[in-house]
Amino acid sequence: MNAFLRTSLTCVTLLALAGCSSRQEPVPNPAPDTSSNAAAFDPTTGDVPLPNILATAVAADPLATLAAGTSLDPAKAMAYINRYEVGGTNAVAGVNAPIYIHFSYPLLASTVTPANIKVFQITPDTAGTENNPLGFTDVTGMFTFKYPAGGTDLWLFPSFPLTPASRYVYVVTSRVRDAATGGAVIPSAYFNYLKSTVPLTGSTAALEAIRANATSGANILLSGYAKVMDDLITAKATTTIASRSDIALLGRFITSGAGFVAPNPASPTTVIPVESALRAFAAGAPLGGLSGKTWDNAVAVTATFTKGDANPLLDVGAFWQGATGAPASTVPATLGTVVLGTINTAFLNIDPVLARANAASMDLTAVTGAFNPASGVVQPFRGAGGVLTGYYHVPAAIPFVYIAPDAAAPAGGYPVVLYQHGITSQKETVIGLAQVLTGGGYAALAVDLPLHGALAPPALQVAAGDSAAVKAQKQAGWGQAFMAVGAPLATRSNIQQAAFDLHRLELVLATHGFDVLGAKAPATTKAKFAGISLGSIVGAYYLAGNTTLSTTAPPYTQATLAGDMKGLLSVPGARTAYLIQASPAFGATIDAGLAAAGIAKGSVTYNAFFQATQTVVDTADPASMTTPLASGLPSRLSGRVLIQEATSSTFDADGNPTDGDLVITNPYTRYLGNALGGRAVLGTAAAAAVAPGFFQLGYGAADRIPSTFMYTLNGASPAPKTQPAALFPTDTTPVEGYFQFDQAGISHGGLLDPAHPANAGLMQKQLLYFLGVTGTSIALDPTQTASGLVTGVSAEVQVPAIWTILGH
Repeated sequence: MNAFLRTSLTCVTLLALAGCSSRQEPVPNPAPDTSSNAAAFDPTTGDVPLPNILATAVAADPLATLAAGTSLDPAKAMAYINRYEVGGTNAVAGVNAPIYIHFSYPLLASTVTPANIKVFQITPDTAGTENNPLGFTDVTGMFTFKYPAGGTDLWLFPSFPLTPASRYVYVVTSRVRDAATGGAVIPSAYFNYLKSTVPLTGSTAALEAIRANATSGANILLSGYAKVMDDLITAKATTTIASRSDIALLGRFITSGAGFVAPNPASPTTVIPVESALRAFAAGAPLGGLSGKTWDNAVAVTATFTKGDANPLLDVGAFWQGATGAPASTVPATLGTVVLGTINTAFLNIDPVLARANAASMDLTAVTGAFNPASGVVQPFRGAGGVLTGYYHVPAAIPFVYIAPDAAAPAGGYPVVLYQHGITSQKETVIGLAQVLTGGGYAALAVDLPLHGALAPPALQVAAGDSAAVKAQKQAGWGQAFMAVGAPLATRSNIQQAAFDLHRLELVLATHGFDVLGAKAPATTKAKFAGISLGSIVGAYYLAGNTTLSTTAPPYTQATLAGDMKGLLSVPGARTAYLIQASPAFGATIDAGLAAAGIAKGSVTYNAFFQATQTVVDTADPASMTTPLASGLPSRLSGRVLIQEATSSTFDADGNPTDGDLVITNPYTRYLGNALGGRAVLGTAAAAAVAPGFFQLGYGAADRIPSTFMYTLNGASPAPKTQPAALFPTDTTPVEGYFQFDQAGISHGGLLDPAHPANAGLMQKQLLYFLGVTGTSIALDPTQTASGLVTGVSAEVQVPAIWTILGH
């Protein structure tokens, strides 16, 4: 029984059920070829396959009885999204989330195939109604089936992100067989009644609203199960469904529209991505952004450390020693200045109950408890006429770290890199890049992730005198607060908040806020981005949001993308909820926490928990950011990113990696890479246009690829999508791609790994060339030693030792 969904699915129907029968009716007379193995479907307990329109169709308003300061669990979070973000359309399913189905008994594994379990994208009427027979496009080939032999659970994971705000149906046919008897799987008692061709009455009348169509006047808004079955049978040449007896289960879902927001309700079909709206709020009225906010873009400097300062406490060596623990004398000769200060931003994690109670005010500074990372949600604020003018917020000043070279700045200031650290880490770890960046003539700016470092909750602030154990415990708390397992809207909001702070940092830079640093000021344009781990996950959302968009069609082109910010994404991942679940570094800790809450690993509730969690966070997932804003356009990340993987090469008996990346395992990094560069195998021109120049990059002229996973089409046949990385400093291509580091000792934190400085040197060398140290941004094979190539960092560079969890 799916306990966590029960509250929103009890007596659920497509629109409304007048009553419920809690009695399990017997299955009427199965045919001789059938088994007693049923595909689970019991709407009275919430035990339905996911994703499913039924999960939100009649869910109550989650805020109606919610106390302020209370987090929304996955079920209530889906109900919140449906009611407050997608207008009650039930368009909440994650484009990266799997289909999850479970059965009474184990299945015959050889029958769990795309021929027997189908997924179709639905084509409605032009007007969006479903008055006519539905159209079906077989997209089963886009899914990877995961069925552990001998088990009762089945997952269908999208191999690529699905289309947002689109309709789908999945069907388990009677061709799927029971492992013990070889008989066909059967419908559950409740689903069997939905196969009726006449209205349901009497004890089954409560199910009629699922079987029947949802209508408005003469229009069918959503086809009920009866019409869907009729239409599947009518289209049997495509669906392979010849009669109702072929159907053991079906489920309908609509992928999420929550990643978009309508700026003006008078034009409800004109929407923009939420990440773009957040950037517009970060810009404010003076920069042509949302009109409800005018920002103070001044920088407040709190401390400056300068090479050779007469006061030893203000020499860069003092900061170096404090940040790394290494002697001041080991500070890189190229590091000239470190500046600490604050910029103005806003906390967007606003408690929805308090926002609702104070709806007329966008700035909720005066409302106690309004900013609450545990219960908060990023929420749009609408002014006169419902026009989007900003986001509910509490103004805040957050600290930054700025490092600059010792050498004089070029005209216009130092080229600058915006750096984002990983989870349980902090902004000061930018010092680990000091040698390679300042040696290449680059400055760097860093801020803390939400709930980290200086932004940690008071109880988790690291204090002078804390032991190493206490410090590690507090840093672990930073990660737990950010991940907010069990409160996925908070997780999503933390990603959005982190990206918003990067937008504010960039825009303060662009408006000359850092000119106060005088001769050591950074350039105001052409900043680049570098992130590691969670910093790269946030970075994908940030980079998609800072894409330059036009108000005319098309909103952008590959040519305009070439002028947008580039970013190095070191060891990122996508399909965030499952990335956490599968992590050798902390998956067991998550499982233990869920078990303590009564959710046992492997249970139906456990499996539904992660499916629903992915559904909620999905619109901020990096893979979601790879999908173009219109068919035929490139991804907003096309031509702009280089992904670094720490490749695993040894595995235990269960297939878990024992080397390489033990935090974000390779499949989740590769899913992101494929979402961007691998869609051409889908065989359409639109898929091929997503990122035609994003390849797996190999070592040397021979193009050695440690592990091939990305493919394109050669004619009609799949072929590896690989090419050599740049070999020489004079090369001008490739300018993007996916590179695998498989050196001995490579790890998740390789970019800043003090235990393996040679590996750190290679990854940082690649970073330097991607930043454009030669004048052109290239994706370099860092093992090359051609004349003119710089080396990486030296063995002396150290970074603080921190507790590993999605960080270094």
